[in-house]
Amino acid sequence: MHRAGTCGWLFASLSGPAFAADPTPLVPGTYTNEEEVYFDTEAKKPAAPWLGISVDHAGKIDIIDRFGATIERGFIAFESAGTPDRLIASFANRKTELRRARFVTCWASVLKDSRKPDGSEDWFFKNNVKLHDQGGRALIGQGQAGIKPVVLRIRNVTWSGSARSTNRPSLVMYVHTVDDPDRAVSYVWADTGAKRIGVNLRWMQASCTIDGMEGSAAPMPEANQSNGEQR
Repeated sequence: MHRAGTCGWLFASLSGPAFAADPTPLVPGTYTNEEEVYFDTEAKKPAAPWLGISVDHAGKIDIIDRFGATIERGFIAFESAGTPDRLIASFANRKTELRRARFVTCWASVLKDSRKPDGSEDWFFKNNVKLHDQGGRALIGQGQAGIKPVVLRIRNVTWSGSARSTNRPSLVMYVHTVDDPDRAVSYVWADTGAKRIGVNLRWMQASCTIDGMEGSAAPMPEANQSNGEQR
């Protein structure tokens, strides 16, 4: 089995757990190479294909898309990157770094095209929306009549791939339309240690809480669901 330095390679597929020359189990969780792909693209460097994996407590690996759904990818080899929160994957004939995500729970509300019978604004509301902070996405409002579906995306951005940047590490929430998944219509940011992040664009709003830091994101108060205001 191939070895790189002191780190054993772990080979994995959807059909079973990873295994390695050294007993180096993967820490359960979700990992993606969102940050590497983003910064390589920004620097106009050849970027690896986007990759996400989900590891359960038995060591079984699911290869996932940006919305967390399982997809087929075949075999992938992993190498420890020296911390439990980062892995190096051998993927598409190159190495790529995956970072372990924190899970996030949100609520979101989108303004409907038509008003209520009394003339007041009508809102579509969804609670308990699940995603993660390594580029995880959630679709809000698909299939609902009278609203424009939106996509929420969360990133924990460190700018480690851009040595000359003066930007500070940030927790960032993006709002996308379904017809333009790469360019956000708006975004907000907070310190990486923030428990919660929210946005209000008047036609939609959302609030997301890092799981385990403040409990689940509290649902919007019933009195405010009618007019879309959250304070």
